[in-house]
Amino acid sequence: MPLKLRVKPEGKIFIGGAVLKNVGKRAADLLVISDGPVLRQNYMMNSDKSGESDFSNVYFLLQVIYLFRGKDMPIDSFVVETIKNFLKLYPDYTAEVEQILASLEEFDTFRALKIAHEMLAKYEQSDKLAKADIDSN
Repeated sequence: MPLKLRVKPEGKIFIGGAVLKNVGKRAADLLVISDGPVLRQNYMMNSDKSGESDFSNVYFLLQVIYLFRGKDMPIDSFVVETIKNFLKLYPDYTAEVEQILASLEEFDTFRALKIAHEMLAKYEQSDKLAKADIDSN
């Protein structure tokens, strides 16, 4: 099924192996007709940010799987074990990790990435609050 996208001026989007940038002064409407990975700029993580936290490491791993693994491909046991080990360190995120693992079992790598995106945002928000609390003391 075709996917219609609107890319803001100066916005970037990943489509099927290429990063495209809207260099115009207005939003651009695109219609992606073929079936391939599509990722908006707010979901893209560069490799230099991937090592900032355990959460960003998991997110980057899932991003790579989504972008380059291919549709309906089984996930390596290494990936599953990595995510399970993450859960041992962060048991407060059990619900999210279980959803990620279930999505991977169903070959829905974008759904897994979306859950990880929300988990990363939640972690970064709590990390900012913790740092602000330390700075105020």
